[in-house]
Amino acid sequence: MISRRDFIKGSVAGAVGVAAMGVLGGCSQSTSSNNVSWDKEVDVLIVGGGGTGLAAALQAVSDGANVLVLEKAGIAGGTTSYSGGVMQAAATKYQKEYTNFKDDSPENHFQLWLKAGEGFVDEELVKDLAYGAPEHIEWLTDIGIKFTSVYGHTHIPYVDESLFADRIHVYEGGGGEGGGTVLIMAMLNAAIEKGAQIEYETEVTKLVTNDDGEVVGVIAKQGESEIKVKANKGVILAASSIDQNVEMAKDLSPQHHWDLTSQICLAAASDTGDGIRMAMEIGAAVSGFGGTIDFCGKTGAATDNRIPLFPSYIVNKKGNRFVCEDATYAYHYRAIFQQEKQLDGPTYMIFGESSLAGGAPWTEESVAKDVAEGVVFKANTIEELAKLISVDSDNLVSTMEKWNKDMQNEKDTQFDRKTGLSPISGPFYAYKNVSFNLGSIGGVKINVDAQALKPNGDPIPGLYAGGMNAGGWIGPYYPGSGTAIIGLIHWGRKAGAHAANL
Repeated sequence: MISRRDFIKGSVAGAVGVAAMGVLGGCSQSTSSNNVSWDKEVDVLIVGGGGTGLAAALQAVSDGANVLVLEKAGIAGGTTSYSGGVMQAAATKYQKEYTNFKDDSPENHFQLWLKAGEGFVDEELVKDLAYGAPEHIEWLTDIGIKFTSVYGHTHIPYVDESLFADRIHVYEGGGGEGGGTVLIMAMLNAAIEKGAQIEYETEVTKLVTNDDGEVVGVIAKQGESEIKVKANKGVILAASSIDQNVEMAKDLSPQHHWDLTSQICLAAASDTGDGIRMAMEIGAAVSGFGGTIDFCGKTGAATDNRIPLFPSYIVNKKGNRFVCEDATYAYHYRAIFQQEKQLDGPTYMIFGESSLAGGAPWTEESVAKDVAEGVVFKANTIEELAKLISVDSDNLVSTMEKWNKDMQNEKDTQFDRKTGLSPISGPFYAYKNVSFNLGSIGGVKINVDAQALKPNGDPIPGLYAGGMNAGGWIGPYYPGSGTAIIGLIHWGRKAGAHAANL
């Protein structure tokens, strides 16, 4: 567990970022502070009232700063409210109480996240997050969050099993869709009680800099009016990623562009990349784009290690398997995206009548309803099913034969699948995979103090970014439930603490 002193102090990462200025035409669009007539003046100005912004606000106001949050929507919460609110941390008292992992460590947590990052994460950021996570659990407990259970995410084929542990903390009222609202309200109420202010339906449009390049305030739209707010200690960007911005996704994140144009995005409508755009306009680097938080909304496959995946497998347009289906959800959904783009066709989840008794999310009644509505295809033979979904019949037959042969020994010799290792018999079904998306991965490049960085690695004075508005701390796929929430708490608090304690 890190000390409060270390938490506030942090250290500066020296990595160099790359500013993706193509979406902006390559020129700065900041506003100079010369001759600005300020309407308001605060110590710390926070752009966005979601989880990151509220964590930053609560930390900054607790440290004695005068804090104002400007929220684009009419309520606080953003995409955090839509989430389950669960969060990852190692070596907490709750992990020791609710699981068999009594000797887990932040170091193991760090090594798992680092390995899952496939070389595309900032090692210092990931380590700072893993080692800081346990203290945040205690911090949230102090404001009334009651943790009730801890579970884990499913495996990643190339990550050593010794690094895995049950680390996903669930609180009272959380864990399901919309459970993040409990977390939002706890932080919002605590921040307001300590004196933080929040103004809704206020869209920040520009950062204001002085002649030295220091961010000193913002310009925002509030109804029909424009307001200018001076920030004496810093501006914190907490406006999520490019979740609902098709144009920025096309330039920065092919998988997220696929989600926005052909799949289902569940992120808040207000998440249009404003914070990232404004930071780029004044020369900030960006980092970590490419991945998304994708999962199968129909089945919830591989989202929880307590629920084995039922007997089924996924095939591409050629009728071949291509991924370990019970590997953590965003890992296998990255492969789904790649196959669909490479072969220019959909992928399908194949299962059988026998699967309905093997823990499938369908019952005889529900699968019959989906078949009637065209959501699921049904056939008496694999050859007939291949024709219905327009995949290569010989390959699909061969894939089923290979699966059933392996299942005689309960071993997946192709992809090292761990669960649902049973033969599949007909009639047969195919579900066309649909990605449900909870946001993009990638954002402003930061150091361990959550300061926004220039492409040369130098901090931009007065500017911070946190949570999903920041990049570099999650790799090319989302490594498991609870990563984003603990990240928004961590980077929000780091930004709030550093700005308030200048």
